[in-house]
Amino acid sequence: MQYKAVKFIGLNRDKIPNMATVTDFKDFEAFKACRALTREIGLLVRTRKFAPNRRLVDQMERASISVLSNFAEGFEREGNSEFVQFLSISKGSIGELRTQLTYAIDLGLLSDSQYDALETTAESATRLLGALMRYLSGSVSAVVSTIESRSDAVKPLSLATNRKHKNTTGYP
Repeated sequence: MQYKAVKFIGLNRDKIPNMATVTDFKDFEAFKACRALTREIGLLVRTRKFAPNRRLVDQMERASISVLSNFAEGFEREGNSEFVQFLSISKGSIGELRTQLTYAIDLGLLSDSQYDALETTAESATRLLGALMRYLSGSVSAVVSTIESRSDAVKPLSLATNRKHKNTTGYP
């Protein structure tokens, strides 16, 4: 069970023994998930459909870059409490992106499959960030309880759920 707890909170498998062995923010699985989301957003906003929506593109790029920047800045600060604070900002930026993706699908800029894939990636990243925040705050038992109660908590990021987005806004 310890491996699953450590894997879920976003530590690289090679870094299991304790938090002190993590020397680079890039070693966290949570960072890798956030980086994948940021990359996908970056590629998305460079597509032809998004070109006329420069304000939305700018907003999405700023939010996605904020996810990574705050993760790195928090790690480089001294102390877990500051790291948790910056992870919280990263998590909030993922919330912004999820809202912007909803707006984009409502405008017809995304297909259902694109939306589902990005939403799944965003949900995975935010789950990993939340678990890492709980771990850093000293709530290891909360992380283990979460893992035991959620069978999907330790699934790889590549496993997407089949969920359809319903457009209830009246937009195409």
